[in-house]
Amino acid sequence: MRLSYIIPVYNVEKYLTQCLDSILAQTLTDYEVILVDDSSPDRCPEICDSYAEKYPTIVKVIHQENKGAAAARNAALSVAKGDYIFFIDSDDYLVEDCVEVLLSKAIEFDADVLQTSYYTCKENDSTQIKNKSLFPENTLLTHTDMEREICFAPTRTAITYLWQNLYKRAFLVENSIKFEDQLVMNHDGPFNMQAFTKAKRVVAVDIPLYCYRLRSGSLQRRKFVPNFDKWLYLQWELKLKYYNENCTPSALFYENLAEHTIKAIFTRILNHYYKNKPEEAFVVLKRLGNSEMMRRSFADYDINKFRSKSLDWLMTWFTQKKLYFFAHLICKYILYK
Repeated sequence: MRLSYIIPVYNVEKYLTQCLDSILAQTLTDYEVILVDDSSPDRCPEICDSYAEKYPTIVKVIHQENKGAAAARNAALSVAKGDYIFFIDSDDYLVEDCVEVLLSKAIEFDADVLQTSYYTCKENDSTQIKNKSLFPENTLLTHTDMEREICFAPTRTAITYLWQNLYKRAFLVENSIKFEDQLVMNHDGPFNMQAFTKAKRVVAVDIPLYCYRLRSGSLQRRKFVPNFDKWLYLQWELKLKYYNENCTPSALFYENLAEHTIKAIFTRILNHYYKNKPEEAFVVLKRLGNSEMMRRSFADYDINKFRSKSLDWLMTWFTQKKLYFFAHLICKYILYK
């Protein structure tokens, strides 16, 4: 079997049929689709079973208690048989007649990971915006090459999305690469940090395969996610762990990771709490300021590099100096009111 599609399914009955039909419409014939119903509360379990009944040699369904997408993908990985693995989000869909061409490219290069370009589209808008890989195209990248590319990865999207890549299953198995079950969100980055830091053969091609749908109801855009700061902290911790285990340490990687953490992750967490749970926000601010994530980030990146008169920078400076009361006032009454 040449390819295994792995699709966790939860609360997406509006989109699931389009996703599955876009797979069935591909010219590739030697494949399997593994659907993992994560105890979806809508009609998704029925839809999954109906496709399995209609296409019994192609579609397989796993019904499991609600454990999250990471655990769902691990369950599917344990039974997948394809030479390559393609992870798909159940609310997205594929571009016509691309999979067979891309799989041929992966086989031609004997790639551990093949990365493609992709489209983004809004929930109620069919307009597609193309996004290319940030890796050099049609060039075989070795482990040494990837160590260099990974140095810039924290501030780029090259290792962010699962569905931008085809993964050789033997490579994943041999290197014990799997998802962290405990991560209920943002598990793509740590998985890809493992894959790209262990890969010896990576290639990128400019053939858009996937349409990523930006929708308000997804986990990433849900109004409030409990323990939001803890999930993003764990993601940071795992990325650092996998890099240290598999790469020759580079100050450039640590600096870029720190910059991304300070400018993007830190502010994303504060925005999430101050706008949704303001009664918890001050506690979260202090918890972050005292965390290893921020301590390490302030040590690895000089915030004076983006010093300005803006209140964003001043809030960051107050946090670095552990003057949390003043940082809190800026967040509560100005930045995230």
